[in-house]
Amino acid sequence: MKSNFISFLDDVRTSYWFIPGIMVLAAMLLSFGAVQLDAYVSESAPDWLNWLFDNQPEGAREVLATIAGSMITVAGVVFSITLVAVSNAAYRLSPRLLSNFMRDRANQITLGTFISTFIYCLLVLRAVEAAPRGESSGDASMFVPHVAILLAIVLSVLSIANLIFFIHHIPRSIQVSTLVARIGKDLSEQIVQRFPEPEEARKALGATALKLKSGDKDTRKVCARNSGYVRIIEAQEMVSLAAEHDLEIALEVMPGAFVIEGEPLLIYRSTTTPSDDDRSKIETALCEACSIGEWRTPMQDPLFLLEELSEIAMRGLSPGINDPVTAISALNWMVTALSKLDGRADMTGIHTDEQDTPRVREKVPDFDTLVRNSLDVIAPDFARSLPASRAYLDLTARLQTRFDGDRAATIKALRKRFNALVDGKQPQVSDTSSKSDGPSSKGPGSGPSSVRRILSAFSF
Repeated sequence: MKSNFISFLDDVRTSYWFIPGIMVLAAMLLSFGAVQLDAYVSESAPDWLNWLFDNQPEGAREVLATIAGSMITVAGVVFSITLVAVSNAAYRLSPRLLSNFMRDRANQITLGTFISTFIYCLLVLRAVEAAPRGESSGDASMFVPHVAILLAIVLSVLSIANLIFFIHHIPRSIQVSTLVARIGKDLSEQIVQRFPEPEEARKALGATALKLKSGDKDTRKVCARNSGYVRIIEAQEMVSLAAEHDLEIALEVMPGAFVIEGEPLLIYRSTTTPSDDDRSKIETALCEACSIGEWRTPMQDPLFLLEELSEIAMRGLSPGINDPVTAISALNWMVTALSKLDGRADMTGIHTDEQDTPRVREKVPDFDTLVRNSLDVIAPDFARSLPASRAYLDLTARLQTRFDGDRAATIKALRKRFNALVDGKQPQVSDTSSKSDGPSSKGPGSGPSSVRRILSAFSF
């Protein structure tokens, strides 16, 4: 249940209804309170505030109607134009960037400001009543909520200020460098949070590994009850359940994986023999500890952010866009995030209870997996461009100096494969062409490329 709640909170964060809805509710309460306050203040106001109570019903209606109409018009026009600009940026860089726009708190608050001001003016407008026929103009003014109108003017001024900020914010937020930097910083923060310090890693390695394998006769499977992406895995909730029922649990998937209904999420083994009802409750609780949704979320999935940067880099080097500067920017932040692993160990995935008994084995990405899903994937695209190749070789060389042992060997092997791609001695990942029938079919991948010859001049 906790995983589903966390997943729900993430959906709320990326929604355009929660914060605007809260602001609209606050505007409704403010309108009722302002009208009641006006009824009280207008009877006991001092003489020096008489200037505040000289509004007439017709003028009050015009002011409120003008503010309400302008707010909803501005909101519709501005957000329509903004969505077009964001859609173009998403097409050029990555469709996944739409979720970043949805997560932007400034956009949510701006939409809420316009709509809440509109609702406030509508509700105050209904409180304006014309004086009965035959009444004097002084009596007529008593039917106008003067304080509420003043608050409406204040809200309109704040809305205009918010509009100016929004117009400044949107061009900056859809700039390539800003978008890539935001993704890179989120990835770096997640790597720092999820990958342990060496001391923590040594403690985790001291735990006995859980030797559970799918197919063992004493294990049972818990299968997905719907299809979608694994979004949140609440491992600590599983640990508590395993300690309570003396279980050993091994996850078969990790956040970001797509599962089909009926496929196994995890396997578990019980040292006791629970009843059928208890077993059903256990498997239901284990299944609910894995939240499955229609789209991926970066909350527990660093590969999602790496793949997002990889997609931006590959699109930047595609023939239709041909923007190596964007690709190199994505590579810079990719390497920056991977360099955060300097001094950090791979996640073990073993979770223990309060008695240090291993209870849950979680599938986690290691350094090789991160490199394979980022730098290795974009290598064929970078090998076709001179500036991109130079940047790739330079940044991977700098990354290699940050590590030693197996990690340095991984980067060294990566650079060797990239050099082979540049030389044209290794087929690209997407190459499905058949063997050459003769000299006429000889392509750019059949010998030393011009990129390699130029790179040799620069001693790469």
